[in-house]
Amino acid sequence: MTRILRICAAGALALLTACGPLQGTNPTANMLRGMYDVLRPGAVPDAGGSAGPLTRAFIEAQPTELLRVSIISRETTGLVPFAARNADTVTWVTPEGFGLIFRNGLLAGTRGFGDDLMGADLGGALASLNGGGQHRRTLDFMTGLDQITRRDFSCTTVKTGEDQITIFERTYDTDVFEETCTSPSGGFKNSYWRDRDGVIWQSRQWISDGTGYLGYQRL
Repeated sequence: MTRILRICAAGALALLTACGPLQGTNPTANMLRGMYDVLRPGAVPDAGGSAGPLTRAFIEAQPTELLRVSIISRETTGLVPFAARNADTVTWVTPEGFGLIFRNGLLAGTRGFGDDLMGADLGGALASLNGGGQHRRTLDFMTGLDQITRRDFSCTTVKTGEDQITIFERTYDTDVFEETCTSPSGGFKNSYWRDRDGVIWQSRQWISDGTGYLGYQRL
């Protein structure tokens, strides 16, 4: 794969069980059970659930769309199945209840991580992906006291180049954008690989101070 963000080492694929529908009665559910466990702090994958190397044939055989997700600070990777779509907002949820919410490929929320992104104002960020520019981001986070705190960021998005990436035997021509955000209490830098139709196939996006960055690829 080209410029793969170091989402995980190749050997990490051996940790993956398969991923599939959320309904436990589905015949593929057991194969997919526990996929997200490797993303939790201190979690140990089920030694009996390995599905072997991840391949395009395996991906195409699944009855639902999949994301390949990494919590980069934890050096852990798993597959997350599609759950629901509401206009331009897509939710991906594991059988264990960990959730990721994206709006047109930008991270809008997480659930189940402990230090969660509860919501995001993404209008300016999305507009800046159409050529670059400055914008503001307002992000809401869940604190350790189960309270929501809000932080404002000043951001700049620039196109840094073009890149042809290959994700499990499929190749995409993309524009690469970097979004740099700052605030008095800290900042972050997100990276997006976006095709000419506006689809983000690969990205590295910040969740929160406690969780760090998420990397993902659409499979």
